[in-house]
Amino acid sequence: MKYGFDIIDGNRVPQLVINGDFTITNIHEGTVHVETGCLTVEGILQGTLDVQSNAKAIINGQQHGTVIVASNSSIEVNGEIQGTTTIARSATLVIGETGKVAGTLTNDGNVILRGIFGGAQSGNGKIQIEGNGYIKQPTIRDGIHYYEW
Repeated sequence: MKYGFDIIDGNRVPQLVINGDFTITNIHEGTVHVETGCLTVEGILQGTLDVQSNAKAIINGQQHGTVIVASNSSIEVNGEIQGTTTIARSATLVIGETGKVAGTLTNDGNVILRGIFGGAQSGNGKIQIEGNGYIKQPTIRDGIHYYEW
């Protein structure tokens, strides 16, 4: 088996592998690997999302967990991501007008921001702010950064 298992409610659950176009409409718990095609999340994905080279993901619902976007792949967020997001070189993250990304962003690729981003940033990539897009600034109390949504 190429990928491991997740432990969900005490049970070993194989990680979901996408090869082609696929839509999550309800709640999915566990890791998802998009090898080819396009994953569309209309519901809620609770777990790691791994978008591999030459694949795509569209988040119209919610993603809770780590997101990894490999080189030559892309992700479009019209809903929300809550968690750590890593964008590889030659990869693209588009945060649409209704999109929100909250959490740590490691950006070595390209981010097009038309919605809201809030969280710590690192990496050598570019952030291009368009339209009403903006970077939410934290509230600092006792030296701790808080993002109040």
